[in-house]
Amino acid sequence: MPERVRRVAVIGAGPAGAIATDALVREQAFDVVRVFERRDLAGGTWVFTPELPPQIPSLRALVEQRANGPIEIPKSFPTETPRSEKNNSHQLRYSDTGIHETLHSNITPEIMAFTQEPIPKVLSDRTLAQYGPGAPFRHRELIREWVEGIFTRPGHDKLIEFNTTVELADRKGDEWVLTLRKVVPGKSKDYWWQETFDAVIVASGHFYLPYIPNIPGLVEFDEKFPGRIKHSKHFRNPEEFRDKKVIVVGGSVSAFDALHDIRLVSQKPVIASLREPLPAFGWAPFTHPEIATKPQIDSFCPKSGRITFSDNSTVDDVDIVLFATGYDFSFPFLPKQKVENRRVPGLYQHVFNVEDPTLAFVGMFDPKWLEAFSEVINARVEWWQKETKKAKEQSKFEIKPKL
Repeated sequence: MPERVRRVAVIGAGPAGAIATDALVREQAFDVVRVFERRDLAGGTWVFTPELPPQIPSLRALVEQRANGPIEIPKSFPTETPRSEKNNSHQLRYSDTGIHETLHSNITPEIMAFTQEPIPKVLSDRTLAQYGPGAPFRHRELIREWVEGIFTRPGHDKLIEFNTTVELADRKGDEWVLTLRKVVPGKSKDYWWQETFDAVIVASGHFYLPYIPNIPGLVEFDEKFPGRIKHSKHFRNPEEFRDKKVIVVGGSVSAFDALHDIRLVSQKPVIASLREPLPAFGWAPFTHPEIATKPQIDSFCPKSGRITFSDNSTVDDVDIVLFATGYDFSFPFLPKQKVENRRVPGLYQHVFNVEDPTLAFVGMFDPKWLEAFSEVINARVEWWQKETKKAKEQSKFEIKPKL
């Protein structure tokens, strides 16, 4: 570890990247702060991407957890390479978001906001029309603009390099070498270069690579009946489910949000397949005359199209199976980084890498582990300025979820 951290890179300009950048600048302890964002505007998962057709390029790669891997890196820099499907496809790189037109936040602004960055109380016309003047939720674009404002109000937006993907973060000696690829506007080329830093903050989010469980027969079913397997990331509006026989898989918020949109237009009842619901909500969201609950799916039969549940009950002629099963963590720019049970292991306070505290992660824990959040906020950027606990002592404080 360098004697003093002076140059810091932030990967991602979503909510985590915004507040991390703000904290870094406020400390007035760093000579260089650079933010790299692969899209053309700030907002992260709150950016609406209607121009990008939603599609799973390879279900097999997804369920076998081989999707969104590292790409080939040029041997010398700076350089230019032709744009390619592998490097630039939003489907293969999973750069589209799960945002749909009418999406609102599902928790109150007081819970969602940062301490010194409250979410505006103003309601959009769409929110007023949909929920009324007392609405506790905020429209997706208002949230995105709030994130953007954390950058623009103090001028932190000048620190952002947009349309830039971090393809590799490589530790060399006491430094981090970042290999960067930028889409060249108006050209069919990508520009590659490298920059060097003392520390890296990973704030790239974890709501972009869909998680779909590897159920027996699922991949073969998808190959036999293309288009029947979908993920809630690609839910845009209920019209594609009109008059369809639908199963929604999952017991969390995205599952019952989708269920109650879909049941209005689909065949009745729509089937909810889940092991158990979130404790915070219980079975109430799944208790409805137009919803039939089933246990987990045990297998898919690619020959007949039959779907069997864990209680041995079956269903035939299903038009769409929508997996509302969350997302996997993915760090293609850190090929050696391990992920376990949708969490990054070996982190002190879910933030600092115990083995190398010049690598930090912000916002990288599953929402199910919110009981750990009070611990997370204790870890601050001043870590790099002050004396730190020894690695062995940090390991004792690693927050691990109760599975």
